Amino acid sequence: MGKISTNLGRNLFFALGLVALVVIAWCIGWDTIVAHVQKTGWWFIAIIGMWLPIYLVNTTAFNTIIRDDVPEHRIVPFLHVFKITLSGFALKAATPLGFVGGDPYKIMEFKPMLGVEKATSSVLLYTMTHISAHCIFWALSIVVAALFLPMKLSLSIVLIATFVAFVIVLTLLWRGYRRGMAVKAFNFFARLPLLKKWVSPFKDKYQNQLSKIDTQISYLYGARRKAFFTALSLEVIARIMNCLEVYVILKPVNVDVSLVESVVVYSFMSLFTNILFFSPMQIGTREGGFALALRALSLPAGLGIYVSLVTRVRELFWMGVGILLMKVKMRTNYLAVKTEPSEYVETPQKMVP
Repeated sequence: MGKISTNLGRNLFFALGLVALVVIAWCIGWDTIVAHVQKTGWWFIAIIGMWLPIYLVNTTAFNTIIRDDVPEHRIVPFLHVFKITLSGFALKAATPLGFVGGDPYKIMEFKPMLGVEKATSSVLLYTMTHISAHCIFWALSIVVAALFLPMKLSLSIVLIATFVAFVIVLTLLWRGYRRGMAVKAFNFFARLPLLKKWVSPFKDKYQNQLSKIDTQISYLYGARRKAFFTALSLEVIARIMNCLEVYVILKPVNVDVSLVESVVVYSFMSLFTNILFFSPMQIGTREGGFALALRALSLPAGLGIYVSLVTRVRELFWMGVGILLMKVKMRTNYLAVKTEPSEYVETPQKMVP
């Protein structure tokens, strides 16, 4: 029954991703896609290829979180984690709110191999680490911009306020790492009028499982501190690697930007699109983010449309790869766990200073 349910869920996610891919490609337009690929020339191959090592870094971070002291958790093949990670990113890019598609899919895929609690806590931990890396990257970008780029007083004030906001978000995430956040999140949603009717019964029924998930979340920071900082560092490195895309995209149109300027452009776009995270594939928000960032650097704002469209075509390619990988079957018969993986740890909160 569980296998049938997983296959049904996988097929539903595949259909969702495929429909989103077709709709987004149709919205961009085949002529526009071909024109921008031709305009970019051979550089487009580099733009496509540079994301493979980025996804490998993301997968290594995720794999670091998964591989704890339980033997059953250490036999999940890296390529299997890579497949699920890439498909998760494809669904995240295709769906509104991002995580609505990607995270449930990853939990569904890892559940037969890790058990529901370990699968859920691992996905939540990776999402928290991914968000933390974004905040650290944005904060570092503000420091870089302040040190190397001239700016008006009004912009400086905005950047200072944004930096403070990132520090607050990171503080909240750190509390989540130390104490867990699944129970608190469900307690919060259970108080909302529109969600209380559905969330409260679920919370009451699975209170014990949610507590075990929180235990595993806090265990990463409390007892596996090296793995925690390794995963976080890898995610920050992946964000920095992303910035090279802007540098490469502008090369074919003879626009010279420094690596520092590329960091500022990408970080501004990334911040702008994540604030408006409800848009699938950041439709409209990405163009605006690139245009504002380029204008701040005294570059033609119209370049933002070109850069955005090239990144969209690249994203369509990797979305297609991720969605197709959902239909690739891998050996899982030797990975199924027979015991609850959460029983290996007692109270990791005591380990946190």
